[in-house]
Amino acid sequence: MKKFIMAVSLAVFVGVLGVSALCAVASPKTGDIIQFGEWDWRVLDVRDGKALILTEHVIERRPYDEQKTDVTWETCDLRKYLNGGFLRKFSREDQGRIAETKVSNPDNPYHGTNGGGDTIDKVFLLSIEEAEKYFDTESKRIAADVDGNASWWWLRSPADTSDGAASVGEYGYIDYGGDADSFASNADNPYGGVRPALWLEL
Repeated sequence: MKKFIMAVSLAVFVGVLGVSALCAVASPKTGDIIQFGEWDWRVLDVRDGKALILTEHVIERRPYDEQKTDVTWETCDLRKYLNGGFLRKFSREDQGRIAETKVSNPDNPYHGTNGGGDTIDKVFLLSIEEAEKYFDTESKRIAADVDGNASWWWLRSPADTSDGAASVGEYGYIDYGGDADSFASNADNPYGGVRPALWLEL
């Protein structure tokens, strides 16, 4: 009888602990680091039962687009990959928790370069405006790659010309114009840092 009571008590304790842990994960706060899928993510915003999360690190290196031609977030190869091959790295259950989001793509705020049409995405990159909003200092924008080295990373906003994209430099500054390191061309720079973002259903 004592063994039975102890077993029931242990089961209840583990159950309560499990619920508490689940609630902690399901109720993140801005600034928290959570694990989702294979990666660690920083919580940037929480609203309407969803959390905007961004990978804490640069998790891949890819070109913004494979061709040196006019391109926007709507038409670039990186968007196709993030909502295709990258999305399929999540389990079916986790994919179901990623919200479809209307992503606005304003023109470059300093150069006026066309940002293209709005898109419906599950996974996307931050825009210039979002990088400024969620990281109010350069030091907060610094990200490391898988080797622990500071790395620049893509934004979805256009650069000063229509064949490039803006980025965040390795020291956290926003490169609004897209210098030689930020062209969309695979030939110019095949190693652009990628920090995916998504809205997670809580």
